[in-house]
Amino acid sequence: MRLAVLDLVGTTIADGGLVLDAVRRGLVSVGVPVAGPRYPALQRQARATTDRPVLRVFADLLDGDLRRARLATDAYEAHLRDAAERGRVREVPGAGAAITALREAGTRVALVGGVGAETRDALVARAGLAVDLLFAPADVGGRGWPEPDLVLAAVRKVDAEPADCVVVADSTAGMAAAARAGAGLALGVQSGAHSPARLRAAGAHDVLETVVELPARLGLPQPPPAQRRGPSVDGQLVSSDSLATGGVSP
Repeated sequence: MRLAVLDLVGTTIADGGLVLDAVRRGLVSVGVPVAGPRYPALQRQARATTDRPVLRVFADLLDGDLRRARLATDAYEAHLRDAAERGRVREVPGAGAAITALREAGTRVALVGGVGAETRDALVARAGLAVDLLFAPADVGGRGWPEPDLVLAAVRKVDAEPADCVVVADSTAGMAAAARAGAGLALGVQSGAHSPARLRAAGAHDVLETVVELPARLGLPQPPPAQRRGPSVDGQLVSSDSLATGGVSP
């Protein structure tokens, strides 16, 4: 495979309740109580939809009120950035080593997520993940999972074909995006949002325990757990809007 497109929280970055904490912070910011009788239903709805762009999640939770959804999204992302600043953000164990193994074998690696670019960059930097490309929904006209646009943007950037790409995600929306993009391989992981059965039903060709198994699944040597690489000149964190030639078209 020439390209691996990897999801963020739940796939390469450990969740540990981080996302639902941020959802609660977003709801509180627009006056929604998180201890009353309505909250359990909101929490179930949030769990079912947090694999989609954040603004869409809050629009669904707030009955289509886009003004409040934008305010809640701002609070959500601020909470994630604060968590990164406080050191609460960590890689899924072995994710950095797996990414290093892929890149050393010649596979380009793109990280994608449903948050804004500033939040995405803060999460990736704090987790110490060194990759080739970073994309957010804003880079593709707001069309995150389950739309194929994030995958197709990464494919175009490395001048590959969708069939040359593996997509790895912990959510059904990620698997749907891979299928819609025509990715050569769609792999679910059990470290995040959805069960193996749901991932397979959504189009996963296989389900791994975590992303650390990806190199072996592609026939590459399995990296030792201690092999980690943080940001460096050779493994620099590069955002889609700072690449050498052009930007990503919506």
